[in-house]
Amino acid sequence: MLQPMEFDMPKKQPKTTLAQRILEAETRSNSWLADGNAADEAGDPAKANACYAKSQFWLDRFNHLSGRGDKAPPKA
Repeated sequence: MLQPMEFDMPKKQPKTTLAQRILEAETRSNSWLADGNAADEAGDPAKANACYAKSQFWLDRFNHLSGRGDKAPPKA
C-alpha cells in the first residue's frame, strides 16, 4: 500500500512584518476617522457614514492583528 508523501513546503516570508501591518491598520483607521469627522462637520452625513465604516474596518483589522480581537492573531 502506498503511503502519502509528506514534506514540508518552504514558507514564504510576508512582504511586510506584523508590526508594519499593525501600524498601517492603525494609521488607516485614524485617517478614515478624520475624514469622516471632516465630512460630518461639512454637513455630508452620507460621506461621513461611509468613512466611519471604513475606519471601523481598519480598527477591527488592527485589533485582530494586535491580538485584541476574537480570533487568534497571526504569527509573526
